[in-house]
Amino acid sequence: MDELTEADDGGGRRELLDDVFACLGSGERRRVLELALDRAPDAVGVEEAVSVLAARADDDDATASAEREAKTALRHAHLPKLSAAGLLEHDADAGAFALADHPAFEDSRIVGVVEGDVEDSPESLDTFLAAISDARRRAVLDVLSHQFGRIHVETLARELLADAETSESEVPGAAVEQALGGLHHVDLPALSDAGLVAYDADAGTVEYRGHPELSVPWMHSVLEPAFRGSITGEVEPSGIGEIEGRQGVVSFGQSLCERADDELFCMFTDTDLLEAGCLTRIRDAADRGVDVYLGTRDPDIRAYVRENAPEVVLWEPNTDWLNIPVAGDRVGRLVLADREAVMLGTLLEEETDGVHEEQAIVGEGEHDTLVTMITQLLRPHLETIDDEVDDVEADDVEAMLPL
Repeated sequence: MDELTEADDGGGRRELLDDVFACLGSGERRRVLELALDRAPDAVGVEEAVSVLAARADDDDATASAEREAKTALRHAHLPKLSAAGLLEHDADAGAFALADHPAFEDSRIVGVVEGDVEDSPESLDTFLAAISDARRRAVLDVLSHQFGRIHVETLARELLADAETSESEVPGAAVEQALGGLHHVDLPALSDAGLVAYDADAGTVEYRGHPELSVPWMHSVLEPAFRGSITGEVEPSGIGEIEGRQGVVSFGQSLCERADDELFCMFTDTDLLEAGCLTRIRDAADRGVDVYLGTRDPDIRAYVRENAPEVVLWEPNTDWLNIPVAGDRVGRLVLADREAVMLGTLLEEETDGVHEEQAIVGEGEHDTLVTMITQLLRPHLETIDDEVDDVEADDVEAMLPL
């Protein structure tokens, strides 16, 4: 299944991921995969899987009726679908199945979903995974995560249809109308039911909400290990990578926010650099116990963070934070996750819509040159916070970083 790791943007890769998420959107199929994952590389007997599914469905010893239902579902639905998606290898003659060599199992978030290492109820997780089992809905989430708030559905449709050769204003009206039909009647209701967006059908507007288990690479129809290469164009990512274009910069920054396990340090020197997806992932990081430090000058964002994630340490960066000359361009954003992965972005020319074009450099690994340099520059300030944050009021914390 090497197709999933290639950096192409063809429909084949998207369809393969559609199949993966469609399979994951069933609690019973996740349980079957969990059995195979636990037993790998050995096989699991079909009869054993039947007993496990039947007992779980009855919350006690499996009844004869529950076993018959589980056997029928396993043989005629779950195993065929999981095999067709390339996730399992099923030997009907031997009455057994085993985990397939599929790159999905190299994606830590997919493994977490399979192993049940999530806070959602199984039913809520089913709804979420079913909602993202369509490539267009994942693209919708990607576009919305780059916005600063609620937008009109027509704006969303135009952004989805625009490309390098066709601007949003040049998209034909007929194509927009066709896209609006699918968005209003299929995609947005499904995403709304899963809590991924706030959709107002009467007003014709939609806003990103996100989900703690939603991975940025998935929105790009890419698995986690292949994401950096898909953004930077590197065949084998290593050392310092380069990102050209605001969309890639925003997406990679959001992916670092969701990767943080212990500490997340973010700085945004312009008020228009914190998109909805960034805010959501910063809040989610705080919710899962990550120490989050956020620098922004936007009073509305500061108020939002105080209300929704009061444990985040807020401060106001100066425009000359990090005294690093970058080809005459102004440094705009920095994201440092666990002092092991970093993105440093610069602002280029301002577009007609008032938004700056951007580029960035990225580094990954504790001993990476860029990671080491940024960590050394920030360490004194982070250590100051670590020593004093428990003993000062929030307003004092904001004044502690002279950056």
